[in-house]
Amino acid sequence: MNEITSINKFYPGHSLSLSEIKNILFELTSLNGIASLNVEENSVKIEYYQQLLSPDIVKDALVRAGFPFEHDVKVHGLLKKLILKLGEENNKEFGGKAPKCCG
Repeated sequence: MNEITSINKFYPGHSLSLSEIKNILFELTSLNGIASLNVEENSVKIEYYQQLLSPDIVKDALVRAGFPFEHDVKVHGLLKKLILKLGEENNKEFGGKAPKCCG
């Protein structure tokens, strides 16, 4: 059990206050299996042994500590924009029809 098997980094929806950082540190240090922990205003990095902890246990501890998870809306918005832009480029290139090789 001397090998770290998982590293997770979490980003809050806003900069963490000192009291939020203290709550997160208190909750995560109570878990058995944390190898390394770095809590900053804009991120939380956790290295842990998968034999003792699962990602769900780590997330549950963060929820108990009041960690303000960043919403995935930004990621979905960027991905959606990328897909729409690719669709527009395909329509310009192929006129809304499949290329001859793929038809």
